[in-house]
Amino acid sequence: MSAMGALGKLQGFCAIACRRGYSWAWSDTCCIDKHSSAEVQETIGSMFAWYRQSALTIVYLSDVPDTGSVGSSEWFRRGWTLQELLAPRTVLFYTQNWSLYKNLTSANHKKDATVLAELARATGIEPQFLYNFSPGKDNARSRLQWASSRLTTRPEDIAYSLFGIFNVHLPVLYGESAENALGRLLTEIVSQSGDISVLDWVGEPSPFHSCFPAHITSYQRLSTPPPRLSAEERSSATSEGLPSFEVLSLRDLPGSPTVRSVQLRTPDSNVLGDVHDIHSPARVPLARFFGRLLALPCIPYQVTAIQLKGADLSTPNYTYNIQASGLAPLDIALSVKLEDVTRTQGVLYLVRPWHSKLLGPFAELDAVTDRQLVSALWAPFNALLLSQLRYNEYKRIASSTLITAHSMGRASILNSEIRVFNIV
Repeated sequence: MSAMGALGKLQGFCAIACRRGYSWAWSDTCCIDKHSSAEVQETIGSMFAWYRQSALTIVYLSDVPDTGSVGSSEWFRRGWTLQELLAPRTVLFYTQNWSLYKNLTSANHKKDATVLAELARATGIEPQFLYNFSPGKDNARSRLQWASSRLTTRPEDIAYSLFGIFNVHLPVLYGESAENALGRLLTEIVSQSGDISVLDWVGEPSPFHSCFPAHITSYQRLSTPPPRLSAEERSSATSEGLPSFEVLSLRDLPGSPTVRSVQLRTPDSNVLGDVHDIHSPARVPLARFFGRLLALPCIPYQVTAIQLKGADLSTPNYTYNIQASGLAPLDIALSVKLEDVTRTQGVLYLVRPWHSKLLGPFAELDAVTDRQLVSALWAPFNALLLSQLRYNEYKRIASSTLITAHSMGRASILNSEIRVFNIV
């Protein structure tokens, strides 16, 4: 048979497998009947397991010459190949003419320090995950970030290609929007784990849910985690209160425009969600979905005033200075005018999504001390901006940059409460 195109790739693959003593090989180019929706569903649901259980996974980099680098290959920019990289325990890379990459004759390139370092640079994935990856929902935001720069031919496949990585089982619904597919995946992650890290993103909100991004690329632009306190700073914060800092109003800043502060009304008590004592975190429920409604435990900070600092109508982009009870004043960048939001809805909150992991992996939730609370919650954090709707529901207002908030002090932390917000 002619060795042209895809058939040549298949023949080369089988020849390598045969030379290495294998009687059977599997390739997605010919081993999936894509005309059968049932088979496609089964294939996507079991593909990660097939790669994980393989005796050897052969990766043919058709665009890498003998002297080239793996990082230059298009293979590292495709969505489906992420699980092909992470799932197998044994991998060999072959270059354009079916030579072992850099003539490395080891039985497993995942155990080669040189190749691992190149893979880490090409993918942004730490070597320990490349070599010993476990599917699941831990470090969910990091896993989304690994996939955020990859592309698939069908937009919805970017979510389907992650089912195995997160160990979720969902229907494959070709024809749905990419936003819907990603939304279903994120909903399943939150529902099964209570994970709140997937809420840290910037960009365009999804029509599926306001707490989710429209595109996985929104996870590319993430800041580093807020700094942790040193032992000396933690001791000082716990015993004497937090380090003081100077806060200037907009009119104190050189060159700042003259702006009018918009005062916001106080919410009605009957629209606030369930309240939990921050000193009893063991009783706080995990984030969970009820249909499309997200019940999200949060430490709330009511916004009391907003000031417009500047606007770029060509983008559009609006920069506001925000004052919220219990927080130092901060600036945020939005694609919507807050004046329009407050005119129709009125009440705004900056919230810190809550998970017991915020207190550390070894915290005794039934006996949390003031010292532990202050030490864990003093650091700057990524906040969500919520606007109140009807019937005890809220909607997230997406931001153009991460909203980094700072607690005002020790008393502010210890007097906090945890409320459950119903977000649509």
